[in-house]
Amino acid sequence: MAIFIRLFFSLIGAIYFSFSLHAQSIITCSSCETPILHSELSVHARLTNGMSIFKCPQQLANLRAVYKWGVSDQQGNVIVSPNWDSIGGISNHLVEVFQYLPQRKRAPLRAGLISTQQKIILPVSYRSIQLVKGTYYRVNNGKGFQLWKADKGFVSTLSYDSIISSAVGILLYTESFCHRLDSISNKINQGPYREWLVNDNNRIYATVYDTLYIYRNGDLSLTPLLTDSIGGSSRADEIVLYRNNRKVPFRFEPSQLPAIKEMDPIHPAPLSTLLDSTLIKIKFRTQADSLVLVDDWFLYRRKNLWGYGDTLGNIGVGAQYEELRYKHNKRLAMKYKGKWGFVDDRENFILQPYYDEVGDFIDQGTWIRQNKKYNFIDLQGKILNSNWYESISLTAGNNYLVQLKGKMGLVGKDGREKIGTRYLQVLDFGGGSCLTQTEDGKWFLMDYAENRISKYPYSNVKFLRKSKVYVLMK
Repeated sequence: MAIFIRLFFSLIGAIYFSFSLHAQSIITCSSCETPILHSELSVHARLTNGMSIFKCPQQLANLRAVYKWGVSDQQGNVIVSPNWDSIGGISNHLVEVFQYLPQRKRAPLRAGLISTQQKIILPVSYRSIQLVKGTYYRVNNGKGFQLWKADKGFVSTLSYDSIISSAVGILLYTESFCHRLDSISNKINQGPYREWLVNDNNRIYATVYDTLYIYRNGDLSLTPLLTDSIGGSSRADEIVLYRNNRKVPFRFEPSQLPAIKEMDPIHPAPLSTLLDSTLIKIKFRTQADSLVLVDDWFLYRRKNLWGYGDTLGNIGVGAQYEELRYKHNKRLAMKYKGKWGFVDDRENFILQPYYDEVGDFIDQGTWIRQNKKYNFIDLQGKILNSNWYESISLTAGNNYLVQLKGKMGLVGKDGREKIGTRYLQVLDFGGGSCLTQTEDGKWFLMDYAENRISKYPYSNVKFLRKSKVYVLMK
């Protein structure tokens, strides 16, 4: 009885198989001429743009049967021969194909791009090729991602860490910046964007990726950084950028901004080491113990007092000053009885020796200090400002940052006030612009005439004490 039942079901199965076989059309692979049933296509194929991706068994020389993949149209016609180890998407009449190079399963799988006419568009030498948006493809060259456009080629020679499609276009990321593709002009522009990113585990999370700005003394301008936030570091020459839950150190060169301080003392050379005939004449004329020769003029010292002369034989300033600094704009800073003033190169007084410290006339004006307060004078020794400032310091914009009653302003190198002392803070970047903080705590970019350049204020400004960096966000 059991044998009869098994025969009965075998007969039913054979009849069903015969019926289903005749109900299906049969195509022949144009590569290996192996009959392939549409039932196999329905099981193994993926439909893409009306085309089917199918696999075809092939026999290798080692008698091991493998499957290769190809593409057929809706009528079952083979349009891409099954010569590939894998096939990705089909779009823009282009097919993403993969192949092991060399023909070993343990070898890396390489990607290429061919047309539906089986013409090689991109060689099978890339790690991956994926459609991003429209006719743009993301190509992994092993060092990063490049953007490739159908019928145009590579849009840029740069390699990016990530290329994604977003609501504002195609975004191209690296550790230091974000670019955006303008699909109309086919050009890549740089700028700040807020976007969604996908991490390696395909977990989607939001990231701000604001363009934050940093400024520190010695910089010539604001430095833009694409980052979620900026924090301090244990090192004084770096800050930490936080991007996509990752910490990225950002280092910079030490600031070269000079500070307001007393000039370094002059180191004269003893005359016994000088054999030039001109210097011998100078020694005879000045009875100097030592001197400093600078171009066609010199400073000399006799009995610990300083004077000035030129190599033509003129003694412009007698040796009667405790200190005498280098000549600038024909003016020399001199110290007499413990106080500083200025004389010209013929010993005419420009400023009487009355001040605790002075600068030099490298420009059309310079600073003076008296009783821990600062002011500025012009080349004629005239005091330029009604205010005596509590502190001054050089800025990156080649101006003086001045402070009065806790408020900040700017004074130019000519000694005249550019921006009044009415701001909580002033950051000078040079080029005619600076950043000022108003009474309400807002920061504005403005020119030296105090006209606001930025439409909107900066906010959330913080100061990193270790690296002495200001972090600003719009």
